[in-house]
Amino acid sequence: MYVDITSIHARLVSQVNAFNHIWPQWVVSGKVWQLPLLVQQKALDLIEVQPLEGEAAIHATTRAMTQFERLPGQAPGTVMRLPGYFALSQSVLPWIKEINQLKDELMAAIEQTRLELNLATTARSKILRQALGAQFSMKQLARHTQVFDICPRLIVFTWAGHTTGGERVAVGKVRELLGKAAEQQSSKDNVSIEQTLAGAELRRIVNLSDQASLIKYKKVAPHPRAMVYFSANSRYDAMIHSNLPMFVLAGEEPSSVHELRNFDRNTRQAERPDKKSRIEVIPRMNLYLNPDDLVGQRKPSVMVSKPSSVASTYSDKAQLPGQSVDATVDHSQLDLNLPTDEV
Repeated sequence: MYVDITSIHARLVSQVNAFNHIWPQWVVSGKVWQLPLLVQQKALDLIEVQPLEGEAAIHATTRAMTQFERLPGQAPGTVMRLPGYFALSQSVLPWIKEINQLKDELMAAIEQTRLELNLATTARSKILRQALGAQFSMKQLARHTQVFDICPRLIVFTWAGHTTGGERVAVGKVRELLGKAAEQQSSKDNVSIEQTLAGAELRRIVNLSDQASLIKYKKVAPHPRAMVYFSANSRYDAMIHSNLPMFVLAGEEPSSVHELRNFDRNTRQAERPDKKSRIEVIPRMNLYLNPDDLVGQRKPSVMVSKPSSVASTYSDKAQLPGQSVDATVDHSQLDLNLPTDEV
């Protein structure tokens, strides 16, 4: 169990250190932007970025590549990010693929340990810290580095400031939780189950199958992203979370780069023009209908430009062993706004 985690971590550290001794000599150009360290679990209204170039950028990147633990003063639950890019004279794709694979293997070992110990999904971070150290950050350890074996014509760095993340929650699990809550409310208030709040909410999902899913939306803190353009199309060919610098190939003509600017929440209050309408199912729980589960409402197929002809890490995705669609949701501790005496 824990020995697998420590063993894979040791291999990962060794591989990253070896990579950090190789790639700096191939740098043709590059730039990164340091972000302020969060000392509390709250996103800043003003995020000022500090641009770094040359040796300073390389040093910051080699440090970030191995920064799996929280820095002194860094608040738990927050992550250190270093958006940026480097254009190299040689490909580092094989190196990064191996590093990303080791990270996936490490996450799989943590998940396997959780299953063997029969613990809730929220225990993954605890298992990681018990195996490697109290300051380790799951998110900093798991995130991938992106590589594109091409010289992009354009790279655009920007902020995702009004993003909402959606978790799919099985209707059967919601029905189970509401059923238990309705029984407790009925006993406490001496009323029938149908007269309880949870009972009324149960009726709202009576026509949905247990296999269907609802969407639980939550706001995501502002985070840097990068849009990469290879072709002449006006639409980007790849869009990535810019947690760590990406690596691309240098070309005869350097890539045009739109640099990351400061984030100011006060100047970004306008709603997104492509904001989609949502149909509430259980407002108290922040649960909405999943359009993909409704007959006749499935999203139409849209042709999207993809870097299929470009060797990259962009389409690499890993799934933990036995992981289902909603396995990332901790069913035992869903934040469904239920009063504490009903959970």
